[in-house]
Amino acid sequence: MRQRLLTLLLIVGATAAAGLPAAASPERLQGAWATSAATCDQVFAKRNGRLVFSKRSAEGWSGFIATGKHVRGAHASCDLISSKQKGDVLTFLLGCETEIIFETVSVSVRFKPDGDLVRFDPDFPEVETTYHRCDK
Repeated sequence: MRQRLLTLLLIVGATAAAGLPAAASPERLQGAWATSAATCDQVFAKRNGRLVFSKRSAEGWSGFIATGKHVRGAHASCDLISSKQKGDVLTFLLGCETEIIFETVSVSVRFKPDGDLVRFDPDFPEVETTYHRCDK
């Protein structure tokens, strides 16, 4: 569950970073993201022309939807508290909640040249999770 929460935390902060350079603009972060293109159909479904979480997303598929200053996943919702940029790394302080806990978390991300998003811990940069944009 902590992995899902951290995933959500990542995008909430990123979407609200309006003052960042074009490479990190909030427009690039808006939308639906999953850990691979192959899992987009398991994580999301289209309803009324928008991507929403599918019923199967509760089975452990990892993804999030970023809208404005908010990020939500299948089991948590986050809001941006603050953000900063150092080189190509964006770091966000996010306030997140699930059905049972509230937590403040720091999340770092960067974009890959192909447009995918990478979440990582600066203390352990070799451990990262890549997210693919699923918007159709």
